[in-house]
Amino acid sequence: MNPLTAIVGRNARLVFWRNFLAWQKYAVSSVAINIIDPFIYFLAIGLGLGAYVTLTGHGTLMQFIAPGMLGMAVMNAGTFDSCWGCFERLNFNGVYESMVTAPVDPLEIAAGEYLWQAFRAVLYGTLFLAAVAAFGLIHSWWVLACPLVFALGGMAFAVPGFYVAMIVAIQEHLFFYFSFVVTPMLMVGGVFFPLDRMPAWVAAIGWCTPLYHAVAACRQLLIGAPTVQTGIDIAWLVAFTLAMMYVPRRVLRRKLGN
Repeated sequence: MNPLTAIVGRNARLVFWRNFLAWQKYAVSSVAINIIDPFIYFLAIGLGLGAYVTLTGHGTLMQFIAPGMLGMAVMNAGTFDSCWGCFERLNFNGVYESMVTAPVDPLEIAAGEYLWQAFRAVLYGTLFLAAVAAFGLIHSWWVLACPLVFALGGMAFAVPGFYVAMIVAIQEHLFFYFSFVVTPMLMVGGVFFPLDRMPAWVAAIGWCTPLYHAVAACRQLLIGAPTVQTGIDIAWLVAFTLAMMYVPRRVLRRKLGN
């Protein structure tokens, strides 16, 4: 079995369904937490700072950061549960231990988690997209393709997050991933300001992050028809996700293999 066959298998769907049933117990709080955070940033920066700042060649600040906040919502959805939730399911409540004795292959558990995080990204991204629409910031019917970007982005963030959750020794070590990877990625991912006036090395680092491509694809779909660059952004997300799926295979076998 490889990661690609695992993700289309029945057991991956059952792992997804188990997470969905468990999530129903705290769905309201989960939705609120994942929407309020980017919405506060959106209002504070878009309305507050946007009243004083204009972006030459990029429209208003609110218009610019709206797709950035969509990318942030997708990143939060795909990262937080793949790190904290998966660590707890591995180490605290015995969920994965029960699954491998079912038996479910470790790669199928990982695949189910990727599908689950993609669903969360689509759900939270779409809800935030409705908020963006209420501010009149959508100018193209191509915005209906945004959920596809949300799903791809959710998986692109979930795969490395799940790997980190599998290798850290204690839960507090997850903070290193957020402090040294997630937060810097948010700063250079084209969320709050364009990168065309940044030093070349900053722009290069930003381009290499999944957040940059998720934001860039959403930005184009909100304002007009997709371009060749939009296709490149989507292809980058797909290639990154597929490549990263093969990275944690050994540690998954060691941690979850029976």
